[in-house]
Amino acid sequence: MKKIITLILVAAICACMALTACEPAKNYVYKKVADVEADEFGIAMKLGDTTMETAVNAVITEWKENGKMAEYFNYYSELAGDENATAPEGLQTTWEFAESGETLKMYTESGFAPYEFMLGTSVVGLDVAIMSQVAYNLGYKLQVVDVMFDVVIASMNNDTGYAVAAAGISINEERQKNALFSTPYAVSNLAIVSAEDKAYETLASLDGLKIGVQEGTSGDFTVSDAIDEGEITGTVVQYKTYAAALAALKTGKIDAIFMDEVPAQLLVKNA
Repeated sequence: MKKIITLILVAAICACMALTACEPAKNYVYKKVADVEADEFGIAMKLGDTTMETAVNAVITEWKENGKMAEYFNYYSELAGDENATAPEGLQTTWEFAESGETLKMYTESGFAPYEFMLGTSVVGLDVAIMSQVAYNLGYKLQVVDVMFDVVIASMNNDTGYAVAAAGISINEERQKNALFSTPYAVSNLAIVSAEDKAYETLASLDGLKIGVQEGTSGDFTVSDAIDEGEITGTVVQYKTYAAALAALKTGKIDAIFMDEVPAQLLVKNA
């Protein structure tokens, strides 16, 4: 009798394993959030640093007017999905900095393509390009410092030298208490990443769910405020990186990720 029971259990386990193996891999999608306003991104500088403000705004204004901002954005979006992507002819992607110049530190978080992401051992992206040109114009060397997003502005303010924070940072009143912001150089909609069979499209549709966010981002603030104000119910789960949030989504620890649209597109593409 024991042998029969054992054989039945083994057969059941094998059947379950076979069914699991046959289950198709989940596909993930992102949907632009229809009921939340878009964010404007700016470079953060130390309060009162008008010299840096002038230099940063000069590059942003020039690149927006001559079309380079869009070219860089499109190039780094392509490069984030294909490391063999080629820059358009004439688009500068490397800078020769003055060897004897002062060092300008750019504090960032490298998991936010196309604004900043890892390519080999280097951080590249739209923000790095902007600040490379700024550093070059000032006669400085640029050093990119990769930290967690929730401390990029604090890290900048604690630095005793020349420093900025550039990490796809949304301009808002709370951040403006601790940093001087450039003119906006990009506009970003918020989006929801979820399994394809869910495809949430509104903040309201997340009611009652476990929602993953990157700590300290607009997605974090927006969802947390909505829950605090009783607009929706649910649980906010904070992660240090979007990669960690995606891993949690894949294992069912959360139901969706609330984040910026373009990085969401790239996150889904590489999921």
